[in-house]
Amino acid sequence: MIATIGGAIASLGKIAVSLAHRRADARKRSTVADAAYWEKVQGFFIFLIAACVGMIATIAFSYPDLAVHMLAAVLTFGYCAGVTVRISVRPMIAATAILLAALPTSVAIIVFGDTAHWIMGLLAVIFLVAAMQSMLHVYRTSIRQIRLFLEMEHQARHDPLTGLCNRTALSEAYMNLDAADDVLTCVHCFDLDGFKHINDRFGHAVGDALLVEIAGRLRETLVPPDIAARIGGDEFVILQPDVRDPGHANALAHRVAKSLCTPYQIAGEEITIGISLGYTMALSGSADLEQMMATADTASYRAKRNGGGVDCEIPPTLDLGKFSVGV
Repeated sequence: MIATIGGAIASLGKIAVSLAHRRADARKRSTVADAAYWEKVQGFFIFLIAACVGMIATIAFSYPDLAVHMLAAVLTFGYCAGVTVRISVRPMIAATAILLAALPTSVAIIVFGDTAHWIMGLLAVIFLVAAMQSMLHVYRTSIRQIRLFLEMEHQARHDPLTGLCNRTALSEAYMNLDAADDVLTCVHCFDLDGFKHINDRFGHAVGDALLVEIAGRLRETLVPPDIAARIGGDEFVILQPDVRDPGHANALAHRVAKSLCTPYQIAGEEITIGISLGYTMALSGSADLEQMMATADTASYRAKRNGGGVDCEIPPTLDLGKFSVGV
């Protein structure tokens, strides 16, 4: 009776924790620390339930009634089958729960039974080992599926050569920005000056290596939530959200230009590349991304005509007077 009541209370606690977990996930995106916390709480109640199941079955086999033995066996291995299917993606929790429920039951079958029960106990141990193997199989299959899903998701949103975001990921990031009348969003567009000459002189392999090096420098230069995307052969876009001072956009543009124009050592050759970068800005959530990219492109073309470097194009409707520093 105590084990039954304890198992019922633990089951209700498990349901309450699951509901609380779902509400927490609905409020905000879970972090790794959040996931670890909920895993510990869920694991605690799972272990309590498993221990109660094992206790009930163990005590049941101390009674001489064969019908009670059958109910205990069904309870134990039905529970273990459910654990194998439901939580095998957490193998340590699943394996511990199976052992808590089935191992005492298997021992009780052998201790309290006759020869037929000994045989049944031996089969129970064999089934216990099989349950562990099934759990590991389900776990490995789930991990492969998750990895495949993540790889496909990554490939759908990232440039295969440089690993930077592609146009799809850039658009998604822009659409997720909140609208605000006191925060600016800046879009930087640039391409490489003389990239065709490098491809013609050194070959496309060196050109690809140069693009990879440029992507690496962009990652070192940018600080989240700023992101960089490659949208064409030598065409790049930087999304700079949450800009509260227009001077920060100008500073980032010149920092990127300085970083990318530093000579590269590739295949034993020192290669120098120039960039023509144009940027524009708008109140967060107030403009279309394609429109901002077109405006930034206009500024980059003007920079290219002037020999490269940085230029900006501020929409005449944007009032920068309320921000602390002008461009």
